[in-house]
Formats: sequence, C-alpha cells, structure tokens
Amino acid sequence: MLSLEKKEKRLMENLGKMENALVGFTGGVDSTYLLYMAKKVIGDKVVAVTAISPLYPLREIEEAKEIAREIGIKHILLESKELENAEFRSNPPHRCDLCRKMFYSNLRKLADEKGFTYILNGNNKNDEQKARSGMSVALEYEVRFPLQEANLFKKEIRELSQKAGLATWNKPSLPCLATRFHYGEHLTIPKLEQVERSEEYLRLQGFNPLRVRYHGDNARIELDSSMLQKAVDMRKEIAFALQKLGFTYVTLDLCSSMESKE
Repeated sequence: MLSLEKKEKRLMENLGKMENALVGFTGGVDSTYLLYMAKKVIGDKVVAVTAISPLYPLREIEEAKEIAREIGIKHILLESKELENAEFRSNPPHRCDLCRKMFYSNLRKLADEKGFTYILNGNNKNDEQKARSGMSVALEYEVRFPLQEANLFKKEIRELSQKAGLATWNKPSLPCLATRFHYGEHLTIPKLEQVERSEEYLRLQGFNPLRVRYHGDNARIELDSSMLQKAVDMRKEIAFALQKLGFTYVTLDLCSSMESKE
C-alpha cells in the first residue's frame, strides 16, 4: 500500500507531465487541494473554472473566488444553464450525469477556445467507488481526475490540505442543491432559493453541517447529532424562520446523521 507521501509524489509527477490545465473548481476540499497542487507544479498555466448556477449557493461562489485569489490563480466564472434543460428540470435519477455532461461540455469548449490541453476535476478515490457511471461522461470530454489517479481518498486529501495550510481542509462536503429534492420533484429557481435561504439561516445560527430536504410544504432538517438538542431548544425560532420562507411544516430528522455524509 502506498504511503500518503508517495501518493502525493505520484500526483505531482502526473501533474508535471501537463503543460497547462483548466481545473473545475468548486471551492470544496478536493478541488481546492487539486488547484493548489496544480498551481505548485504547473505554475501560471493553470486556470480555475467555477460554474455559476441556481444549483450552487451564492456563498459558495464567493468563497471559491476568495480561495482562488489566495492561491493566486486566474479564475473564470462560467454560467451554467442546467435549468434550461427540460430533462434535468424533471429531476431524474441520472440528474448527476446530465449535469456532468453539460459542465464538461462547457469546459471542453472553453479549453478548445483558450488552447488548453487538459481538463482536471477534483474527484477522489471515494467518488470513483460511488459514481462509476460518471466516468464514461468524463472520458467523452477527456476529463482527468488526478486525485483518483494518485489513489487519494477524501480523508487523505483533508490531511494533505491541512499540512499545506489550506483553510478548506475540514470544510464539510456540500453537494449541489438538487440533492435536497426527491427524484421526480421538478426543479425550479424559487424552490432552490427556498432551500438555499433556509440552509443559510440555519448556518448563521451555528448549525453546520446540515441539509434542508424539500418535501413540498414540509422542510426536513438533517443535522449532526451533536446539534439536535440545540435545534430542539430553538424549535420555535427555526419553525418561524422557515415558515416565513414558504414552508408550512418544519421537521427535524432523527434518523439521519450528518456525521456519515462526506
């Protein structure tokens, strides 16, 4: 089994074979570490690309911009138009593949226009095990996953990020807002904004990590178990705030634990 140091060395060796790269950048743990290492190895011929879409909280976009500035990397904000796609709006079980296809297509077009040879994505070894169907989409657009290629798992990337002094090393994972909706629940901007504002309110109260799941009139809140008592103590304030945002009923999920979500 490769040591963590050898895995990082393999990552650097692989990046060293690239003369330039566009990096799909969300501001999360994985893409931040990948961007940092790409900048370190490849230098100024690395550009970060972040999708702007109602699927991603505005706060996350602002954080990504700040991280790119700190790393000292050129940063492109690319408007993503998933909700213009009727199939995606219908929220089918393969929504993630549809989203990847649209994003990778946009990245490939941008790479061709700007003269970039490589497109990099921050998927790690855990992602490879969870979402094999997305690999065919990546191959179609010649997207590389350097963290997977170096056999790096999420826990290891957090450790390496901490050693590198990256503030994102312990940042909770934050899948796009579409994951808050059951398959088949049509996605609209008002619904996505309702969930985003509900989560932002709870985050400002000190709850993190968290999810607000959309069930029509009902908001189902998922929290770390250590935060459950605080939520119960604040139940009136929380219910009032989320009802103002359009929910009729506000529930606390006692069966789901945010500790297991990466």
